[in-house]
Amino acid sequence: MGLNNVTVEGYDYATPVEDAQIGQIIDLDLGEIPTAKTLIGGQFYQDLVDNRVQIVERMNSGNPRYLCAECLTPVYLVSTPDKRFFFRHRSEEDDSCSAKTRPPLTAEEITARKYHGLRESQPHKHIKSLIERSLAADADFSDIAVERNWKGADSRRYRRPDVQAGHLQGKIAFEVQLSTTFLSVVAGRRAFYRREGGLLVWVFGSFDAGYRRLTTDDLLYSNNSNIFIVDDETTELSERTGIFHLRCHYRMPVRDDAKITDAWAEKVVPFADLTQDRDGQRLFLFDFHAADAALRAAIQQEADDAKAMAIRIDQADLYEFWLEHGRSFRHTPENRASWRQLRDRYERRGLELPEFPDSHEATRVMLSALYSARDGKPMGYKFSKLVQVAHQVAEACPSLFIAFYSAVDAYGHNDLLNSQDGSGKWRQRLKGADGIFSRIKRDDPVFQPEGSVLPLIYFLFPEISDRVAAAVDRYRDSLF
Repeated sequence: MGLNNVTVEGYDYATPVEDAQIGQIIDLDLGEIPTAKTLIGGQFYQDLVDNRVQIVERMNSGNPRYLCAECLTPVYLVSTPDKRFFFRHRSEEDDSCSAKTRPPLTAEEITARKYHGLRESQPHKHIKSLIERSLAADADFSDIAVERNWKGADSRRYRRPDVQAGHLQGKIAFEVQLSTTFLSVVAGRRAFYRREGGLLVWVFGSFDAGYRRLTTDDLLYSNNSNIFIVDDETTELSERTGIFHLRCHYRMPVRDDAKITDAWAEKVVPFADLTQDRDGQRLFLFDFHAADAALRAAIQQEADDAKAMAIRIDQADLYEFWLEHGRSFRHTPENRASWRQLRDRYERRGLELPEFPDSHEATRVMLSALYSARDGKPMGYKFSKLVQVAHQVAEACPSLFIAFYSAVDAYGHNDLLNSQDGSGKWRQRLKGADGIFSRIKRDDPVFQPEGSVLPLIYFLFPEISDRVAAAVDRYRDSLF
């Protein structure tokens, strides 16, 4: 085992290097220019590693996701031995950028040393032989070949997989992974087999979930957190049953209260039980992404439900307080203490209640008027009818009229209001050349919504928030 290797768990946040040469990048998909530290450190390790494979695939296809913000050269993610990430230029052929990110050796030289140099080792040959034997035992596979060229539709392009075979769902290439596979090899081969309608399957000689190189993680996370092994035991089972078997190590998301951790499982399974995702170049037994998404959605839904419940409780408690004290607040120690508790709760929401219920007239009138409009009966008034509240708002607090009338309509009390208007004075007040509706259309400033109570209106009466906000915008525009 390498002394510098650090295994990072999937749900840990990725770590950027401290002194990255490339400090800012351009995200062509989002049209943003984030710092490299923000982009790297804001992702789970599992997502970043999965993304870095896709970043190289896109860069090689001529459709890069990220550019260096200084020189506009495509960039991709690389890592230090202890799995701290930074962005590297695809090339540094000139001196147009102050950031220097490339090592003395080229990617091709590193690839040749770390990948091709091990392909003829005895362990590599042994696993290729095991794969060939396992495939030959299963009638679902045909045209099995070792180290034979796979020619692309473009005859100039080809790959030479360790083992290849025909299958009912299409051709499959098997590559043995024993040591270090450079990221460009992973991305290049995935892209090639995707174009050819084939499926690339990486086969390991062994796997230790507690000790993983980054090159292993590249293959793990890009393959839906499934790792496959063909060994002597699985080969014997394949030949005995006539069915190709593999050993699968896979991650499972596990909920821990409001967080997600992971657990590992291992199972020997028939190839037929695996899901082939040729577009995504994935072969998997357990759908980690689907399970992870379901857990995240459940946690988010519970959080949303809890937040909504807390909102409803705060809304209901203020209503109950106003139902009892809105008409006449008695300044007893108990009443003041109850109000202070409400004020503190609302303050934590960023909402301001007055020092006491009767110390801010606009808030007092707003609560009484809109609760009346919502309930269809006076609340906080000595009146007996809703139409009396309507006249009071129109005469004494016209800046609350739009909110009040919107609430009457939104809560379905228009007919009630009209039925109480036996004298016709309410209809007369609304209509006509000098009625309220006409004056509002002319942007009469007396009807401009009262700004000090808007946050409370939006929180307590969300059904009318859009209408009130539209009126606020209209009056604001009329000033210019």
